[in-house]
Amino acid sequence: MNEQEPDDRFEDIRLSVEAAAKLAADPETFLRTFEAFQAQDAERFQSELSKVGVLDHCHRVCQWFCSKHCVHVCRKLAGPIDNAPQLDPKEVLEFTLAVRSLAENRELLAGLITAVDGVDVEAFQSMLKKAKIAERYWHQLCHWLCTVKCRAVCRELCPQRPTITKVGLIPATHIAPTGLGSGPSVPVGPTPTDNFSPGPYGHHPFGGLTFIEGSIFGVANPVAYKVEWAVAPAGPWTPIVNPVADFDLVALNDYDRTPTAGWFPVIEMGLFKTSLANWSTPAPDGLHYLKLTVRNSLAVEFESGLVPVKVDNTGPSNFTLTIKQRDQELPCCAKVSKDGGKLEITVTGEDEHFEALSISLRGGCNVSYPVFSKTYDGNTADTGAPAPGLTFTYDPWAAGVDPCCYVLEVVVSDRAIVSNTLWAHHAVSTVHSITIT
Repeated sequence: MNEQEPDDRFEDIRLSVEAAAKLAADPETFLRTFEAFQAQDAERFQSELSKVGVLDHCHRVCQWFCSKHCVHVCRKLAGPIDNAPQLDPKEVLEFTLAVRSLAENRELLAGLITAVDGVDVEAFQSMLKKAKIAERYWHQLCHWLCTVKCRAVCRELCPQRPTITKVGLIPATHIAPTGLGSGPSVPVGPTPTDNFSPGPYGHHPFGGLTFIEGSIFGVANPVAYKVEWAVAPAGPWTPIVNPVADFDLVALNDYDRTPTAGWFPVIEMGLFKTSLANWSTPAPDGLHYLKLTVRNSLAVEFESGLVPVKVDNTGPSNFTLTIKQRDQELPCCAKVSKDGGKLEITVTGEDEHFEALSISLRGGCNVSYPVFSKTYDGNTADTGAPAPGLTFTYDPWAAGVDPCCYVLEVVVSDRAIVSNTLWAHHAVSTVHSITIT
């Protein structure tokens, strides 16, 4: 390997040695961790690594222990290693042919697995002799069997980190570092697929009572969890304490789970084991962070990564609507005629998370005429119609509007997912009545 151009192994090996060395800095903790590894005690193994701050390298530490374990086991089972000649592809072929009986003889394979697990020298060697597998292959076979076992053991010992999986029914993987989510929701329906080219849907903040889902059972023997929010990655953190709805499969009834000092007991979880919290999104609006913490029976705590969430509980503001004809502002209920010329309409209304603005003429005999519309079209810098507003002309007579009384209705909406659905987003509207003659 070129020292200037390390391959993929470089960082993995470096991190493995670094994590093992950090663990070894406290010899008592190191030995307790190795004992937990030998006992295949996931809770103790995870807890010791967490205390030292190397839980993120659990698989690396486990493989580190496994490599030493397998060397010891195979020296004992297969004896000392003879000086090996240069690797010969034919020898690899011969080894493969020699051990093919393992695929055909389930009893033999099961016996060898048991012998490696129990480091039973007599059983291991007698079965290989009976199967007429040459002694020169014993080490290779032992290491292979031990490596397979290591992979299985490390899967059991190393947890999946507690994870917030959904916020407001939007997968956490679809929430950007800015805290804005992308549709669709899971399940589909509450929030549609992004459509902003052109269109109004995408880049969603969150508001209202927001449902949070997650995974806690990668940690061995979890007894409690809590979900917290903060306005900065370092905290301070505030626990979410609203009740969580659940269902009892034995009694066949609904019930609410409530926390104690912010902690929800795992034993009280029923059918909905991914339902973690209902977050009353706080004021003021802005970027917030969510964190999930799981506690095991040894009172060791395991934290998730942070999920950024942009909170928006404020509707569009600075809303005005004026109508002019021949540079004269029209009061409500004013009459306008074709002789007066086109109408000049000015509208203001803005929101940081502007979604859409629409103007329509409604009334007459239950009719509606589109007048003007715009959406943010994926441009998150577009706030709608900030002062001095949008001004355009409209000719109702050219549009075929029948003479009658109408209201000009303006609606400005934002993109917030409020209480888990986009359809509850914030919208403001106003009307201005006119009579068209």
